[in-house]
Amino acid sequence: MVCLCLLTFLLLLSSHAPTPAAASATLPEYIDEYTIPTAASAPLAITVDANGIIWFTESNASKLASFSPVNHTFNEYAVPGVGDMWGVTLDHNGYVWLTQYSGKGSVSPGGSIVFGGNGRLVRFDLNRKNFTSIDVSTVSSFPMRLVADEQNRIWFTELLGNKIGVYDQSERQLTEYSVPTNASGPADLTFDRYGRLWFTETYARNLGEFFPQNGSFIEYPLGNETASQIVSSPVGLAFDDEGNLWLADHGGNWIVEFNPVTHGIVKYPTHFPPQDVYPISLVNDLLTDSKGRVWFVEHGGNSVGYLNIQDSAMTEFPIPTGPISGSLWIAAAPNGDIWFTEWSANKIGVVQSNLPVPVSIVVPESYLRLSPGDETTISLVTKTSQEIMGNGTLRYSWSSYSPTDVSVSFSSQYPSLHSLTDNPSQAELIISATTRPGNYTLGLGIDTGKVSVWSMIQVQVTAQAATTSIGASLTLVSAAAILAVVVIVLGSVLFRRRLQRRRIEKAPFFEQEWHSALFI
Repeated sequence: MVCLCLLTFLLLLSSHAPTPAAASATLPEYIDEYTIPTAASAPLAITVDANGIIWFTESNASKLASFSPVNHTFNEYAVPGVGDMWGVTLDHNGYVWLTQYSGKGSVSPGGSIVFGGNGRLVRFDLNRKNFTSIDVSTVSSFPMRLVADEQNRIWFTELLGNKIGVYDQSERQLTEYSVPTNASGPADLTFDRYGRLWFTETYARNLGEFFPQNGSFIEYPLGNETASQIVSSPVGLAFDDEGNLWLADHGGNWIVEFNPVTHGIVKYPTHFPPQDVYPISLVNDLLTDSKGRVWFVEHGGNSVGYLNIQDSAMTEFPIPTGPISGSLWIAAAPNGDIWFTEWSANKIGVVQSNLPVPVSIVVPESYLRLSPGDETTISLVTKTSQEIMGNGTLRYSWSSYSPTDVSVSFSSQYPSLHSLTDNPSQAELIISATTRPGNYTLGLGIDTGKVSVWSMIQVQVTAQAATTSIGASLTLVSAAAILAVVVIVLGSVLFRRRLQRRRIEKAPFFEQEWHSALFI
C-alpha cells in the first residue's frame, strides 16, 4: 500500500522511540504464528468462513490457501493468472472471491501499484476445486477490496481505475461507477445498516458514500490540513453498533472515528514504533467485534491491537516476528480470535482474544483544556490482577505527526508489576508553545513487553488561556486603564514642551506629535 507520509514528519517522530520493556515471562503468549508451506508466497488478503477455516491469498505464488485452526493444516490451490491479490471474501453461497491485478507482471506486494495492468475478479468453488475469472474492462483498474451485499452481488474498489464496481452473479454482468474525485484511490469498502456503500479514498484523503439504488455519490473530506485533524491515507474501515465509522490511517499513527451525522473525527494514537524500525505505526486495516472493540493491525508498528469503544482503553499485542512482518489485513473468526497475514515473513498469525490481560492503567481525567505553553500534572494508577515478573514501562502517545507538540515525563516510569496492590504515578504534561490549536488525543500507557495497555485523554489546545477568572479579567482591565492614563499624561507633557519650544501652530503637526507621543 502506498503511504502518503511526509519525510519531515517521519524524521521528527523517529526521535520519540521507546526503550524495550522488561520481559514478562508470566504473561501468556497472546499471538501464535504459522509458516506457510510455499516459500516467499507473500500472503496478503485474509478472511474466515462460518466454520472457522482461514482463507488467504498468496500473491507471489498465485495461490489461494486455507488453514484449519483445529489441526493446523494448510491447503493451497493454484489461481489462474499472475498478479497481486489484495482482496478476498466469501459470498452467501460459500464461494470464495478474490481480486487480482497483473501490474505488468510484477507480483511483489506494493510493487505492482502501477498503471498498465489487467484486473479481474476470481471465484473459487471449493466443491469442484475450480476457478472462474471475470475480467474488469477498465485498463489499469487495480481491483483491490471486495464485499458481497444482501443480494449476493460482489462489490469492489478500483484503486487506479478510480471506480466502484459490482458483479451481479444472477445476471452475469459487471458494472462500474466512476468516483467524482479524480485519482482518489478507492481502497476498502463496507455497507452500512441502510444498504449504502462506504469506501475510503486513500489518495484524495476522502471518505466516499455510494447509493446503489441510483448510482450517486457523496464525498466527505477527512479532517483538514491542521495538525490535529489531518488523515493522510485512509484504508480499512468498519462500522460500530452506534453507526460510527472507524478508519485505519496508513499514513499515520492512529485509528480514526468518523461521525456520519456531524462529520466530526477523533483520532486515537497507537504506540510510537522504535526509531530504528519505523517512525509511525501505519495502521492499515481494522474491524469491529461483538464486544464493542475496534481491532486494527499496524504495518509499521508490527502489532495487532484493539480500542474498547466504551472506555477508550487501547490494548496492543506485538507480533513476535519482527521487526516488520508485513502485516496489512485482518479478519475475525467466529470464536472471536483475530487472524492476520504477514507477507514479508511468509506467515499467518492469530491473536487469541479470550486470553486475559491482567494489567490496566487508570487515569481519572478524560478531557483536558490547555493552551500552548501550559503545564499540568496527571495522576495515573497501574493495576494488576495477577503477579507479573519484572517491571513495566510507562509511555505516552499523541495524535499528531509532531512529537514536539507535547512533553511527558513520569515520576516513576518503571513501576513494578509483581505486587497486586495499586501502583500510583504521575505524568507531567507540557504543551509546547508552538503547538497549534485543535482537538488532540493523549495516550498514557504501560508496556509489559508482551502487551501494552493505554488510557486515552481528549486534549483541547486553545489559542487563549484555558481558564480566566472574573477577578483576573478586572485586574487586566484596570492595568490597561492605568497604562492608558499614564501614556496620555506623558503624551500631553511632551506635546506641551515641544509646542512651547518650537512655537508651531499648524494643526497637522500637532496631530503628528500627539500620535507620536501616544505610541512611543
